[in-house]
Amino acid sequence: MFNKGIIIFLIIVLFFTITNSAISENTKEPIKKKRPKIGLVLSGGGAKGFAYIGMLRVFQEVGLPIDYIGGTSIGSIIGGLYAIGYSPDEIQKMVETQDWDAVLKDEIPRKYIAYEEKEFSGLSIISLPFDKKKVGINKSMYYGQQVNLLLNKYFSPAWNVTDFNKFQIPFICVGANLYNGKAEILNSGYLPMAIRASMSIPGYFSPTLYNGKYLVDGGIVNNFPAGPLKKQGAEFLIGGDVQSGLRTDIEELGSITGIINQIIFFHAEEANIEADSLININIKFNVPAGMMDFTKYDTIIAYGESIAREYYNELKTLADSLNAIEFKPIKEFNKKPLVSIDVVDVIYEGNDKLPQAYLDNYFEDFRNSTVYLNELEEVITTAYGTKFYKYIYYRLEPRVDGKANLVIDLEEGSPGYISASVHYDLDYQGSIKVNGVFRNIFGNRSKLFSELVLGTNPRLRMLYLISNGLKPGFGLEVDMYNFNYDEYDNNVKETNINVSNLKSSIFITSTLSNLYSARAGFEFEYFRSKQTVVVDTFNLLFEDFNSYGNLFIKFRADTRDKPYFATKGFIGELKGLYAMTFSSGWSNALFTNSLVMYLKLNYNIPVSNKLTLKPSIFAGWTLKQNQPPKQHWFGAGGLNEINYISTFVPFTGVAFVQKRGLYSAIVRLHLQYNIYQKIYLTLRTDIGAVEESLEDVVDPNKTMLGFGATASYDSFVGPIELSIMGSNINPFPSFFVNIGFSF
Repeated sequence: MFNKGIIIFLIIVLFFTITNSAISENTKEPIKKKRPKIGLVLSGGGAKGFAYIGMLRVFQEVGLPIDYIGGTSIGSIIGGLYAIGYSPDEIQKMVETQDWDAVLKDEIPRKYIAYEEKEFSGLSIISLPFDKKKVGINKSMYYGQQVNLLLNKYFSPAWNVTDFNKFQIPFICVGANLYNGKAEILNSGYLPMAIRASMSIPGYFSPTLYNGKYLVDGGIVNNFPAGPLKKQGAEFLIGGDVQSGLRTDIEELGSITGIINQIIFFHAEEANIEADSLININIKFNVPAGMMDFTKYDTIIAYGESIAREYYNELKTLADSLNAIEFKPIKEFNKKPLVSIDVVDVIYEGNDKLPQAYLDNYFEDFRNSTVYLNELEEVITTAYGTKFYKYIYYRLEPRVDGKANLVIDLEEGSPGYISASVHYDLDYQGSIKVNGVFRNIFGNRSKLFSELVLGTNPRLRMLYLISNGLKPGFGLEVDMYNFNYDEYDNNVKETNINVSNLKSSIFITSTLSNLYSARAGFEFEYFRSKQTVVVDTFNLLFEDFNSYGNLFIKFRADTRDKPYFATKGFIGELKGLYAMTFSSGWSNALFTNSLVMYLKLNYNIPVSNKLTLKPSIFAGWTLKQNQPPKQHWFGAGGLNEINYISTFVPFTGVAFVQKRGLYSAIVRLHLQYNIYQKIYLTLRTDIGAVEESLEDVVDPNKTMLGFGATASYDSFVGPIELSIMGSNINPFPSFFVNIGFSF
């Protein structure tokens, strides 16, 4: 290895000596040796490219200056960072601080998702875009929203340099033209988008529009761009190669990314043959990880350094020989991401149905101001969380005054999505839910959510919103449901109740940071409650549909990190409702208008990486002279966190709605333990009361105490759970089965 490198280098030195001698002979000048330009070419290979970080560390240790860098895909990322002045240590810190699963799957923290999107969408087995009056499929798995923000952040030190030859180390990367399949050498323009284009794996990330051309991963045509780097002026080439080549065993092609990687390399072999003939020192890495193993960065970086150290003597001799010809010190590699930048104007590109005034709700404050990049990222992520967009990118456009224009480049989302999920539990039985989400179809800035539940207990919900960004908006909601529950005398079942409600509401609404929601408005109800066996003659008054009107105000919050098996954050609701009867013939001795109020709070407090404490409270009270509407009574029992009637809450060891009343006070304390990967065990203790008078609620003899345990598996269809539980009001243990997302 050592002798080969020196021989190659001596040949190059001899070549330049002969050339300079010839020039000297013709010009009668003294012989002067010329230091050859060193080029570093880095192949693509996904996460395996983290090995280059260890290799660059060895380069710096031996004092080897690099004059040109070229790369493809991950090679363009690591090479680009080094080219603009990041040290290997700083690059490693970047790698270590990312949530790679979220970055690669366009997942944003749940807190940034719009409140109504949390409520209606996201929990489904299958989801298909709906566009031009037909259901289709996405053009790619991901649009690269998070990748784009990441590239903008870390390449920000070079935001105003559009000629890549002017970087600390001249740089090129390679993309593939989507229309003709030809290689595009990218050496000018906006660097983050050049990198984004070079790494746009077809089918995984969407194509990138760059300098007027749609580009995909350059690895399709040239995954090891030694030839283009040679043309740039590099005379002695060092290669970093993490390619695994074509697979010949079907067992090694057991994933989508594996197959995509195989297809990419179909046409990369030609370029690899050329690269092998041009590269003088080729450091090959047989990385002990796959191209998508981004979380194994520690292993990959350490492996890369260990392999590079096998070339230490060769690289050191090369560096010393170069310095003997012409000393060239290692440049300073001290770049860090920008903290802020002065912005003059904000320019929008790609908006059609969403007017500039709507976008100004988010970005207006950035005009003529010092913009902090972390704040910009947060605002972009909040706007992206509205789901109005497939992506929202930004770029910084240089101005002659040294400041920047902030360009917000976006693509509006598909008009709608159709999704489906299934659910079964012992209370609501089996059901299928079909969701439809339609954006900007029934007016600009509009959203229509629809939810149809088919099964033993059907339901139809529709929510229409006019969004004003961060300002108050307007909404309409329809909720129609039918379900059954048993009515008890203590622990003895007396009859079955069938409930039907047709409810519609109109309201003004406002959200804060996509975490908090406020609504105020009026709702109309057409309600019926029917007994299968008559045991209470008072309930006969509700056998026919009757009309009610309610004035309401509601505050809600959802800061949880995930809807199931949350480990931090809380979900809460505070509602006040003034219920009025619109039906004629009611006797004031039986029914009067009533004020109903309740508070729900469910917390998630992390105790350790695996253990989460989950305290919660529910308090409800009724101000009235006589009976309020039955649909606004409080109920407790069952284990469903989501119920058709919002005043029904779960209670361990108590049957579904076994207890009903006008006042409620419940405290729950659960302990969730993540046993292994997606397997959980939750211990439950609930205490409280639901009664018809406040005196009974505070009576210790009326207190319910429930306890139990739930074993859960977090599957792709939702939680699969089995609970065993008991209570002081039920003499025998009971079981509860839940399969799928609740709805």
